[in-house]
Amino acid sequence: MYLEGHIHFEDLEFEYGYSCMPDRLQFYTKEENDFRMEVREWCKNHVEPVAEKIDRERNIELAVEILRKMKPYLNIIIPKEVGGLGKGILYRTIFGEELTAFSYALAGIFGASSCLFAGPIIEFGTQEQKKKYLSGIADGTKIGAIGITEPTGGSDAIGGMRLKAIREGDHYVLNGEKCFITNGSVADYICLYAKTNDQVRAHQGISAFIFETNTPGFEVIKEYKHMGRRGMPNSHLRFKDCKVPAANILHRENEGVDVLLFGLDGERTFTASQYLGLARSALEVAYKYAHKRVQFKKPIYSFEGISFKLSEMFMDVELNRMAIAQIARMLDDGYNCRASVAAVKTRIADATVRITQDAVQIAGGLGYSEEYPLERYYRDAKIGQISAGTSEIMRYIITREMIRMWGK
Repeated sequence: MYLEGHIHFEDLEFEYGYSCMPDRLQFYTKEENDFRMEVREWCKNHVEPVAEKIDRERNIELAVEILRKMKPYLNIIIPKEVGGLGKGILYRTIFGEELTAFSYALAGIFGASSCLFAGPIIEFGTQEQKKKYLSGIADGTKIGAIGITEPTGGSDAIGGMRLKAIREGDHYVLNGEKCFITNGSVADYICLYAKTNDQVRAHQGISAFIFETNTPGFEVIKEYKHMGRRGMPNSHLRFKDCKVPAANILHRENEGVDVLLFGLDGERTFTASQYLGLARSALEVAYKYAHKRVQFKKPIYSFEGISFKLSEMFMDVELNRMAIAQIARMLDDGYNCRASVAAVKTRIADATVRITQDAVQIAGGLGYSEEYPLERYYRDAKIGQISAGTSEIMRYIITREMIRMWGK
């Protein structure tokens, strides 16, 4: 039905995910599609009613409250023996797409805790570490974070690392700072990387620690206010003479880079699924709007300047979903997919910026207003080209991996 005048968001009678139903997702199993629909229903009931409030108010407290209610899914990748579901990266990408379609802020909080913190402990932790630190993540009573980035180390995270950990008896003393740490101000635990030997090359002298944030000397310097993912805590942290037990070393001393690099492909595939969810929602809103809005006595979808934009959106969303699913399956099967991961992460990140921008353009003045969620999607999209490895770094990885695969 066409409508005269402005098309308000409620006029769209919008349902998240209508473009992504099981009858069109034949490259997923029935079990995987059932999981998707279960997550979508949960998000509809628990996330959709508060997503706008979290964004408008930068409401970290509400976002964390919703995260703690996410108990059925916080344990996706955590092994069954410590209370988890023991699912792999593919399930993580399904969850990432669905949750981000409703709220990127919540997806970021979830990812930092249940994936980026939990993942290294699952792979490298002792049985005691797994039992102590994963059970709280799995039931929502504890929140995790990962601490890599510093003021001196962004894309050059390893070479720019300055946080020092000096061994003194049965503990280490940590001094330094970390910045842009998702969940930093609300985390109970941080998978924290620090220099333990500054007499060797950077990658040979870094260790990973499980850091408890109730440690004396730990301080949250500030909470960043970003253009997107509002309501997701992202913090600058200081460590001053913080004592960490030697038993909290993850893996082995000076071998922290192994821990850091292990999870990157899984992290980047998961973040790609988040961009996909964001792009999907933008496409769905813009498509509905284009069929409702009438100009020159016909719906604007009938103009190729509009419908071709939507066709481009469709191509990007559909093909990237297929690629993400296949890459996730290969990672779950143990294959090295670093070049493919970098490729899909970069492609969908760039596409999501373009898709959200075009969606705003299609809805015009209303798309630019807070009456529609499109301006939020547009603000949220940009971080995809920056976080978890910039688009430029991804292209560098691809050039390096091509030589590794094929030689010069």
